[in-house]
Amino acid sequence: MYAKEMVKQSLPLIVMCGLGAIVAGSTLGLMTDLFESIPGLIVVIPAIIAMRGNISTALGSRLGSAYHLGVIDADNLWNDELKQNVIGSFVLSFLVSITVGILAFITTILFYKFSIDVGILAVKLISVVIIAGIISGLILTLLTIGIIYLVFKRGYDPDNITGPALATFGDMITMACIFGSAVLLEVIF
Repeated sequence: MYAKEMVKQSLPLIVMCGLGAIVAGSTLGLMTDLFESIPGLIVVIPAIIAMRGNISTALGSRLGSAYHLGVIDADNLWNDELKQNVIGSFVLSFLVSITVGILAFITTILFYKFSIDVGILAVKLISVVIIAGIISGLILTLLTIGIIYLVFKRGYDPDNITGPALATFGDMITMACIFGSAVLLEVIF
């Protein structure tokens, strides 16, 4: 009986996740001009997508475990346990964004030939990662809380829903945030 319920809860979501991956890939396709104007941007994309996916799905998993342990429920969602997890998620997003941006810049300096000033490249590349990481982190944290709440209210097992949903939403939202922050920085510089 458990397998049937798992398939019932997960299959429609997995199909939607496949469509979401196509949206994320399409966003990547729109960015070809930005790859030329911000050297190293292509290096950042797998790292920041992995970072966001790992942080948001870990948050979802921790909240799912807290639900199974009875620490949180739909009526007692916004408690100290949730607050500490949200703070931890934001701190990780900020620190890992800075680290990924710096490593991407160093990698770009070592392996790519480019025609723009090194200082401007550093500001653009690191700023794209920080802006995209923080904005996508904020959106995904709120989305994680919303998904967890809805899953609890419907009586579904959060382990069947949160991982795939957050991984896919994380890809789509992070790609949109990278694209948006790169376009913003191109306008500024």
